[in-house]
Amino acid sequence: ALLLLFSYLLLLEHCHIIIIYSQVGSLWCRPIAILEHPPDSFSFLRDYVHPNVPCIIRNAIPSNSTATTTKTSTTATTTTTSKHRTDKRQTPLHLTLEDILEIIGRDEEITVDVTPDGHGDCVRSVRCREDFPDGTTGTMRRMFVKPHEQVMTMGEFRRCLRRRIPTKNGEDERQVLFRDTSPTIAASATAEQLPPPEVDDFGLEVFPILFHTKGDNEDDECNGAKHQDSIQDEKLDLGDPVVYYSRQNDCLRTEMKKLFSHHLFPNTFQFAEDAFGTGPPDAINLWIGNEKSVSSMHKDHYENLFYVCSGQKEFVLCPPSDVLFLHEGMFSSGTFRRMKEVAEDGETENGLTSRWGVVPDESDCEGASDVRTKWIEPDIKKICLEERHQNTSEFPLLSKAHPVKVLVSEGEMIYIPSLWYHRVTQTCETVGVNYWFDMKFDSPHWCYFNFLQNLKKI
Repeated sequence: ALLLLFSYLLLLEHCHIIIIYSQVGSLWCRPIAILEHPPDSFSFLRDYVHPNVPCIIRNAIPSNSTATTTKTSTTATTTTTSKHRTDKRQTPLHLTLEDILEIIGRDEEITVDVTPDGHGDCVRSVRCREDFPDGTTGTMRRMFVKPHEQVMTMGEFRRCLRRRIPTKNGEDERQVLFRDTSPTIAASATAEQLPPPEVDDFGLEVFPILFHTKGDNEDDECNGAKHQDSIQDEKLDLGDPVVYYSRQNDCLRTEMKKLFSHHLFPNTFQFAEDAFGTGPPDAINLWIGNEKSVSSMHKDHYENLFYVCSGQKEFVLCPPSDVLFLHEGMFSSGTFRRMKEVAEDGETENGLTSRWGVVPDESDCEGASDVRTKWIEPDIKKICLEERHQNTSEFPLLSKAHPVKVLVSEGEMIYIPSLWYHRVTQTCETVGVNYWFDMKFDSPHWCYFNFLQNLKKI
């Protein structure tokens, strides 16, 4: 009887999944509309905000944006829309990294996200350091790892961003988009053949867990024998990192306020502000990166308008109801850190060498062992779009997800509704700006999303 009951419950669960899968497909899986000009507030609310579906809007920021910085009335918005539709000579804003350097200068300091391989803010495997006498390696576990933050000048950022990627033939596989008179930093090469790095089942390199000082956390299961890692406050040589300017803290109006003061970007999009009904944008962020940087699948509690100033962004989108299928879980969190470690051979300068590791985040709450973050574990693009579900045994529900890849080119702006999941990268060196408007938490979308999240726990 128990076996029959268990089989019935499994069948019932499977039927519920099939029903939700088909309903999601009919409700949200539609071609993404492309609008040649910004819509009026009512049309945007009716066709995209209320149904909670994305769209692409062209000519959203004109090249003479100084005339359209802040629109505070319906009349002004209508006039602007009419101008967009009648002035055929108007071109969308085009802005490259070179343009930004010309405006703010090479010596302007910014805070940059730095990772060894371009994959930050994602779940990946880490190796716990345990020095066993028999030479076996330590245990491996999954952890949410954030990028290292490094202060550098705009000139240094440009040189790191355009660092060459050598191919097997020794040629530069990266297309040089802009000519630069400053010296180019080539990727370092050594005569010795280095051993291949340890890679997990998801294709990402495995890095060791490192602690803050020698002897710290001696009772931790991942500490093992004492080792001689120590975090240094001084600047370290970052080797050949992947850099990405992606502050997500209203950086265009704070750290990049010198650029924002040139009135290239509007203070708001009035058609969107009126449709969202939550006031002016909470944050305006600048993004500069290339094809090596990847933002893993995640959701935001914001209505998101992302404009591509130059280059091309690649978004992989999933509707909010796919929360049942994306294998979101809780993971201990840590941060990439460039470390100095005592070298065994003692041949490096001062007996020290530098390398990448992951430092576990420390909780501010008394009695808490670690900091945990809810995040999506699998790479949705790789499993669903590239491998076509060839190997989903570890994540069986992914076959029911509804990912769609969207390319947003220069002069286009994508609307990503709140709670939509998105994985983001670039196809080349790309400059973009996004506007975050607060979402409405008293909306049916928020209630429905929370219902699905709780349903997943049953």
